Amino acid sequence: MRDTCHACRRPLSHCWCGLLPSIETRTRVVLLQHPRERDVAIGTARMASLCLPNSELHVGVDWGDVPALDRALSDPARPAALLYPGDDAADLFTAPPPGPITLVVVDGTWTLTRKVVRTNPRLAALPRYAFNPPSPSDYRIRREPRAACVSTIEALSYALGALEGDPERFAAMLVPFRAMIDAQIAAESSQHRGRERRPRGPRPERPTPTSPLRGRSI
Repeated sequence: MRDTCHACRRPLSHCWCGLLPSIETRTRVVLLQHPRERDVAIGTARMASLCLPNSELHVGVDWGDVPALDRALSDPARPAALLYPGDDAADLFTAPPPGPITLVVVDGTWTLTRKVVRTNPRLAALPRYAFNPPSPSDYRIRREPRAACVSTIEALSYALGALEGDPERFAAMLVPFRAMIDAQIAAESSQHRGRERRPRGPRPERPTPTSPLRGRSI
């Protein structure tokens, strides 16, 4: 067993906590993580929550009667909105909400998040916001279904930059994200080189064929 950081839950040799910024926001962020993403080593929801003191991270699928979500969705000073694409989603870059909001973000693969939103009427009924990312995702170790898709922490960096009018401040969230990606790629490359360099033993001699057809053409 390797020693693990209690905050990021990564092995101490791959801990990225020293790179985390702490960014105060007037936006309240509520991250709803699918259970399958909780133990994914290259997931970014936990990383995003550790960057944002005014955020909550909850794990689950059924959000029908959860007190934590009840509190998040019932703040009249910061009405809730869902960061998720849809035909009725407003463009967050060109038409942001006029005041502070509670931004609800579902974390998981697109297949999982679609299921969560579809099976939770409370989430599906929230006003939606979406955006087109200004650049392709840096998530180079996980294939996205479309070029416009980004990781959870990238989506939050862009969304909060638009909501609070200061994209540069939230770009700091991507520093630990990129460091994690680089470290993962380096580790995978090192393992690959190790396999290539492993010496092979001599090939065993093949047994002499005993078939009467040996050496004949048919």
